[in-house]
Amino acid sequence: MGTCEEIYPGIFKIVQSKPRRIAPPVNVYIIAGDDGLIFDAGYGDDTSIHLVGDAINSIQNRNKNWRILRVLPSHSHPDHFSGLKQLKSHYGLKVMLTEQMASVLSNKHAYRNSYKLSTLQKYRYSTVFERISELPLQVVFRTMYKKVYGIAFLQSHDTTVRPGETIAINGYNFTIIHGPGHCNDHIMLYDNKEGILFAGDNILRSIYTWLGPPRSNLQEYFDTLEACLCLPNLKLILSAHGSTIHNPKERIKEIIEYRKLRTRQVYSLVANETHGITFARLLNSIYPRSLERRWLAKGWIIVTLEYLVNNNILTFEGRKIKLGANDINTV
Repeated sequence: MGTCEEIYPGIFKIVQSKPRRIAPPVNVYIIAGDDGLIFDAGYGDDTSIHLVGDAINSIQNRNKNWRILRVLPSHSHPDHFSGLKQLKSHYGLKVMLTEQMASVLSNKHAYRNSYKLSTLQKYRYSTVFERISELPLQVVFRTMYKKVYGIAFLQSHDTTVRPGETIAINGYNFTIIHGPGHCNDHIMLYDNKEGILFAGDNILRSIYTWLGPPRSNLQEYFDTLEACLCLPNLKLILSAHGSTIHNPKERIKEIIEYRKLRTRQVYSLVANETHGITFARLLNSIYPRSLERRWLAKGWIIVTLEYLVNNNILTFEGRKIKLGANDINTV
């Protein structure tokens, strides 16, 4: 199911693993101390929760002065918050949330409402037929989130935290940083002295962060990555998926260049069409041979189009995407 290892003095990583075709492996971090903290709650199914519980007991037995008392998710995607309710009820952990997270996680209706597509996203990027044909898949995903992810909501939480606040644990002083882009309520933790960044989903070592409407924003993602580049003394990135990043600034620059490359790819496909291009044709041009990849990856294309439209580099006429007034080199 997973492992628990000390990856830095007093900082432990638990890997909650599931079949990759069903759900991604996710890292849950424990920062040990007399007021210890779990960063990211992971999955909420019984097996995943017991894995975290076993790690808590093992860590507290290792040092009798350590107590793991709190849990804070990086953002309100189901592989990061689903375990909150179970961790609170099973182990008495106090749940810490930002106001933005709390408003989303209070119940299933608030959560679903946070994923409402804008009029632009609904009608510009797909036909009515395509939208109707996706409804069965939406039902499947909701069922999967409930059964496989163990998704659960919280009517209330214990502590409200805000970006800019500092969390002190066993000699570490982590500042809460708002880092939207992948998700609009995403936060990160940074200890300036040690140079450790808990980056959540924003920065991953070997894959690229998923982006998709309505809670992703490419401009905000660029801004977050640039802000991370400017962090003083950055030495180590602990991500929500995958292994530790030991070359943080090189990896961040690589991600920025990749997103710029993908942005230019979308722009070029539109620019090559004299009379414009539909979203369906654009999607098929990028992923011509894989229906699965078109379904899973079309989110980043939508987010990229919104970014280019907002900068007046592309525009819409009916269902066609065409060149706008500004040049791609302006961003």
